[in-house]
Amino acid sequence: MQTDHYFATPISCSDLEDCTAFNDELLAHIFAWQQQDPAGIVRSNLSQAGAWHSTLDMHLKPQFNPLRTHVLNTAQELFSSLNYDPAYEPAIDSMWANINPKHAHNRSHMHPDTLWSGVYYVQAPADCGRISFSDPRIQSRVLSPRYNPQTEQPFHTWPEIYFDAIAGRLVLFPAWLVHEVEPNLSVLPGTQGYRVSVSFNLYQALRP
Repeated sequence: MQTDHYFATPISCSDLEDCTAFNDELLAHIFAWQQQDPAGIVRSNLSQAGAWHSTLDMHLKPQFNPLRTHVLNTAQELFSSLNYDPAYEPAIDSMWANINPKHAHNRSHMHPDTLWSGVYYVQAPADCGRISFSDPRIQSRVLSPRYNPQTEQPFHTWPEIYFDAIAGRLVLFPAWLVHEVEPNLSVLPGTQGYRVSVSFNLYQALRP
């Protein structure tokens, strides 16, 4: 008997090495941006807990060009591995910064009208909250099977998956995939305890 696994949902995760200087510069620019626009906007972020969400034009600001390049280079690796049409390249539709102090989190949501979405962690202290993804096949939850408790359950059967927030980590996922972020429970004082990340949406653009 042959058993194959269909309807898989790809999620890509990569960690940038030696990212301290890179992230320190990003962090300074993001905090400066927050000071210029303290109200920001509200989407899935919990503004009542002090969460800040920037406007969506981060990829158009020259001070963030290094991050934009890193995102596009990583996305190109993913697009190539998925055998996407090489006549098209990844392009950023929108990009924004997130600052989450203690107890702040992001509600369950998805990103409509785009192909792929992602997050890059600029500052991620211990216990600052993981990102989680839920099985998009709602019908699979009608009746869950009982697995052998003596063996490890295969990852493709998990109903949800968590990724730790780690500075320098970039996670790419289909934009339609429902996700949320846990509350920040870091015990570090002041801004050291903030979870700071950058989110973005990607589509395919015809190469010039």
